[in-house]
Amino acid sequence: MFNFNRRDFLKGIAATAAFSPFGGMKLFAADGDDGKTPNLRFGVVSDVHITVAHNVETWEKTIQWFKEQDVDAVLVAGDIADRGLLSELKDFSDSWYKIFPDDKGLNGKHVEKIFVCGNHDVEGFRYGKWKQRSKEDQDKIFQRTVIKDLPAAWDLCFHEEFKPIYAKQVKGYTFIGGHFSFYQKQLGAFMEGYKSKIDPNMPFFYTQHQQPGNTNYGPWCWGNDNGIATRALSPFPNAIAFTGHSHYPLTDESGIWQGAFTSIGTASLRYCISRYGRENGNWQMKDQPVLQMAQPNAHEGRHGMLVSVYDDHINIKRREFVFDESLGPDWNLPLPINKEQPYSRERKVQEGLKNPPQFAEDAADQITVTEAVGPNRSKVEVPQVTVEFPPAATGVHTYDYEVRAERAMHDMVRIYSSKRVLPDKFFLGPDRQDKTVKCVFALSELPVNANLRFAITPIDCFGCAGKTIYTKEMKLGVKPAEPKPQQ
Repeated sequence: MFNFNRRDFLKGIAATAAFSPFGGMKLFAADGDDGKTPNLRFGVVSDVHITVAHNVETWEKTIQWFKEQDVDAVLVAGDIADRGLLSELKDFSDSWYKIFPDDKGLNGKHVEKIFVCGNHDVEGFRYGKWKQRSKEDQDKIFQRTVIKDLPAAWDLCFHEEFKPIYAKQVKGYTFIGGHFSFYQKQLGAFMEGYKSKIDPNMPFFYTQHQQPGNTNYGPWCWGNDNGIATRALSPFPNAIAFTGHSHYPLTDESGIWQGAFTSIGTASLRYCISRYGRENGNWQMKDQPVLQMAQPNAHEGRHGMLVSVYDDHINIKRREFVFDESLGPDWNLPLPINKEQPYSRERKVQEGLKNPPQFAEDAADQITVTEAVGPNRSKVEVPQVTVEFPPAATGVHTYDYEVRAERAMHDMVRIYSSKRVLPDKFFLGPDRQDKTVKCVFALSELPVNANLRFAITPIDCFGCAGKTIYTKEMKLGVKPAEPKPQQ
């Protein structure tokens, strides 16, 4: 859990927060800067995934909030149109001009569009059952797509010229955007040609759809670009990249990384997913036994950021747009950007080792182990063993838990089965977390009528583990598991 309470956070800002004429709270006067007005403020989202009459409401709600925060720009890191249809892109732009008519925000101030295409925008129409369609149906669908004439679609929707990679100036700060998949071949040459125009003493902002390889989230994440942007941006320590595609939530503290440059994951405004391999994660891997737990309903995870640039630091607020709440403490980048790196992987690992996630002292007494018949991920009813325990209470933010069925045998421990499990609401803020975490084993994965115990270890997003708690030894499967009572 976060060592953070939203009620305390709101108390701290209540005295200085200003209210907009739209009725929303203006946070820019209450982020630890004594009411200072930032040099630049912009909103950030990604993976909006507009479909026919779907997610338009969330998009409008989000940019309305950005407008109330008096932003100078809005950055969208790709996957605007879910199926790559022109009608979807047009619905997105119609909502934009509804909230920002003529690209104007509060008091008629110009609000810049920093939008780029993602893979769904240019090839989403091919996903799903595309190959099963007739050639005639494929041709009809293609006529409705964005990619049929991308420059014309961009001009129609956003009233500006389409450029594969572009640069814009907003209040003296540079923004560079690379459209999918143009940046994969052109970014290196563009950055080399543009470097003389970049002030090395100021931060500049870059966006593309895919994560730069081996930056935020570690050496691998869903759909990273395998190093294309990493190589192009590494000569620029003042670069700050905002990228999407993975849908990993903003509650994942490894979403921000500092090394040769700064890389930040933008989550998704449509739904969140988890990393691979978790028992209740989003993916059933082919080489895994059948998972015993359903995946969390992460469609409530609709995330975005508010970025405020000051003379000496950049403040980043993480927000979700279902319950309109904070997702945790702000991220703050000292300026100049290469002065120190509080979000380097090495530094975050050291923080986790010094202050790992920890259970409360009485947590072991609150563990319960029950046997019953229940559905696995394939919806087959099987005998199961459910281990339920309280979440970690202190230390750095817990990402997930390792739960092991094991037997202590004198000078060694034999592990029968080990699983990693996420809190059910891993994609929401601290006040939305459940009071217990569950991990489910199939009885067939465990020894029957043998002395064993369950060991539970909290782990942060960098792999730093806290102290393990244990159940007492027990024997499972002595009696047949009873079916769960009907609800």
